[in-house]
Amino acid sequence: MTRLIVDTDILSMFAKVGALDTLVALVGQEVIGITPAIADEIAIPLQYGYAFPREVLSKIPVVPMSLQVMERATQLRLENTALGRGEREAIAFCQIEVAQLSTNDKVARTFAQSQDVQVISLQALLRTLWLSGVRSQTEVRILLEQIKQADKLEIPAEVEKDIFG
Repeated sequence: MTRLIVDTDILSMFAKVGALDTLVALVGQEVIGITPAIADEIAIPLQYGYAFPREVLSKIPVVPMSLQVMERATQLRLENTALGRGEREAIAFCQIEVAQLSTNDKVARTFAQSQDVQVISLQALLRTLWLSGVRSQTEVRILLEQIKQADKLEIPAEVEKDIFG
């Protein structure tokens, strides 16, 4: 079973609108995971009084990092200085452990794909939610609107057509 590492941006979007259980239901508790650096990133908003990180940290397991993954993450730091620590760890983990990455960060997505890491976008997750029957298309439309509002996210009409078309 292929592990799915979910980046901070996707986790925070789902958690802010109370839909983290929906994401877990889609991919499975035994599949979803975060790296230690992503756990650190997701915890930062706790310092500013936000509660959503507690839910993420209690529901999404932190994957163990092998020495090989940590060494690869260090190499990635030299290869792409635009990536944050969480993204580097996630990409390194996905390369070494042959896992998939879910991120909404364009730079991370492009770089991960250049490293032969399979990337699952927010759009793909939302589309799969209703195609798989985890949520109805109407429920996913509502979820998307909540995410857009909570994260001040702008999604072009053609992207929404990709999700619901």
